[in-house]
Order: sequence, then structure tokens, then C-alpha cells
Amino acid sequence: LAMSATIINDRVDGTRITIWDVFLYLDEGWSADQIAGELPLSVDQVEAAIAFIDQNREYVLEGHRKIEERNARGNPPEIEEKRERSRARVQRWLREREEVTQ
Repeated sequence: LAMSATIINDRVDGTRITIWDVFLYLDEGWSADQIAGELPLSVDQVEAAIAFIDQNREYVLEGHRKIEERNARGNPPEIEEKRERSRARVQRWLREREEVTQ
């Protein structure tokens, strides 16, 4: 089954991999072969993403800057609280499970 080497809505068609995923590796100096070895993409798909990045450089760089800013801000307090509650539930479940198996 051949995989499409088309970029649609900033993603490699048929995947959830974005041009920014490819850009991160490309920016570190990785080759198309190396990126294809790391991500579940064919070399043709990686090359399509690279071509898109080259043809839309300013758009890609602006999107990358926004992603980095969002990552630097971290999660809003309500998401952090939810994450902590979830983590506490998992830790409690693991302790209970460990007690049962001993």
C-alpha cells in the first residue's frame, strides 16, 4: 500500500505528522533518509514535507515560533490541576494493585 506524499492542512496526507514535526529534524541537520527512519514516513513523504517547508519558509517559521511560545508558556492552571489529579489517581491505583499482588 503506497502512502501519499502530499501535504494537506500542514500534515503529511494520511498521517498526523505535521510539517513542523519534520521541520524540527530538518532544522537539526537530519537528512530525508534519517527523518524517514525516525518518523513513520516514507522518504517520498519526507521529501514532500521538505519541499513544502522550502516553498513556505516564512509561514513555517512563524508557525514554529508560535508553537515554541506556547510550549514555553506551559499548560494553563486548570489543565495542570487536572493533570495532577489524574496522576494522583494513577499512583493510587498502582499502589493498590501492588498491595493486592504482594
